[in-house]
Amino acid sequence: MTLQTARLSVFNRIGRVLLCLVFIQAVIGKLTGFAGPAAAIAAKGLPLAPVLLVAAMVLMAVGSALVISGWKARLGVVLLLVFLVPTTLLFHGDVSSAQERIQLFKNLAIIGGLLLVADQDNRS
Repeated sequence: MTLQTARLSVFNRIGRVLLCLVFIQAVIGKLTGFAGPAAAIAAKGLPLAPVLLVAAMVLMAVGSALVISGWKARLGVVLLLVFLVPTTLLFHGDVSSAQERIQLFKNLAIIGGLLLVADQDNRS
């Protein structure tokens, strides 16, 4: 392993952690304040809001663990995208709101980062 490869490996690991921090923080927030997010899901007219929230938390937790660890990282990316794409469309599609537009573009950037992880793991 060359010095450049070692640096890339360290940067890769740090990047994966940073990319997944938003999901880890979200899981913690949903665990400590379950009723709020469940109500937001129900307000969108989705059935079984508590079940959907638990599923979202599992997708985020397991997906993040896989991406960060590098083991089955592509599967982790898929799990995170299964959560993130519909969430983005359902909750952050109102581009007339500046706050929602920020959330939309943040999520699009995260989706881009996840796609880079999936592509990188495909080439390894």
